[in-house]
Amino acid sequence: MTRNPAFWYPFWAVIALAAVIWFGTTDGRQTLTVGVIGPLTGPAATYGLSQRQGVKLAADQINAEGGINGRKLQLLFLDDTNEKVKAAEAGRDLIYRQNAVAIIGAITSDNTMNLQRLCEKARVPLLTAVSTNPFITRVNFSYSFRCLSDDNVQAQALAKYTVNTLNLRKMAILHDSNKYGSQGARTYMEFAGQLGQAVVANESYEAGTVNFRDQLERIRAANPDGLLIWGLVNESALATRQARELGLRIPFFGGDGMAPNAYLYMAGAAGDGTILTFPFDPNRGGESTRRFLQSYQQAFGQNPDSFAAHGFDGLMLIAQALKSSNGTGPSLREALARITEYQGVTGKGGFDPTGNETRSVQLARVQNGQFVPLNEGGTP
Repeated sequence: MTRNPAFWYPFWAVIALAAVIWFGTTDGRQTLTVGVIGPLTGPAATYGLSQRQGVKLAADQINAEGGINGRKLQLLFLDDTNEKVKAAEAGRDLIYRQNAVAIIGAITSDNTMNLQRLCEKARVPLLTAVSTNPFITRVNFSYSFRCLSDDNVQAQALAKYTVNTLNLRKMAILHDSNKYGSQGARTYMEFAGQLGQAVVANESYEAGTVNFRDQLERIRAANPDGLLIWGLVNESALATRQARELGLRIPFFGGDGMAPNAYLYMAGAAGDGTILTFPFDPNRGGESTRRFLQSYQQAFGQNPDSFAAHGFDGLMLIAQALKSSNGTGPSLREALARITEYQGVTGKGGFDPTGNETRSVQLARVQNGQFVPLNEGGTP
């Protein structure tokens, strides 16, 4: 008996549907998606690109060793161009379309705070390896973590150094008007005031500013003993050069926004002598740091900066938590919260009950176009 072709349509439709379900499920079981958000283009791209390379190196090593409980990591890098709206759009895409199990990001604190709300509602862990605003881990968002010393730690280290070691009594501040710059300036003023140092000038600027003459003229008129510049690398380097051109011969200081290697060649000779917070000292690490430096140089042909190293540690922390969780948001969040101690390429660290990094920070001096880490007391 010959069957009409139409007879077989329901049969083959069932087979096709089963195949789609099987292969889709198999692929889903074989990969774990982690989203990474940061500026890959625009003025702040140096931070996002460093983070991307550090995270990618970590993923390559994890996958080469078999992945997470037999499942490979899949990274999705999204460019937010350092804009808050784009960061939020990237977060929604990763959470609701790409089914990311965790997100690393963003770079500036404004963008990270936008992502926090999304991740908290969706119960997807967010780990920032770069943003330093203290309030990121003070707003009772249980799905937010940070693996970098915050501005409280950084500002306190700078204040103690300028007052106790250098005996500077009058400080001027020039800062970005965004959350990173404004909070950094406020935090420094609080700690410096407790130590008896006066802030005699406090000037702000908008992102993208290229001419700081007006602010620097007012700072010069205040006759400070030192100048703290708290902002991202492009503006910090330009302000440093223009301050020297204007005749300011006082010592300069900065937060980790100055820590990219780009500061060295953008500021040029004007940057020599600058003291800044230095979250990643490659000379103080152990064997894991040595391997990281070697692998990074082989992969990218350059030495890693703080943001690459913290990006590497950030994904390694997520991987560690994934291994002891069932891969869902709440389970992964609980596993991250249990990491109170870890040994990363950036040193020994851990999360406190709020998800904040517990590691201290050291300082470095720019000397002959290089970052030279300082020991306790301010000696190289």
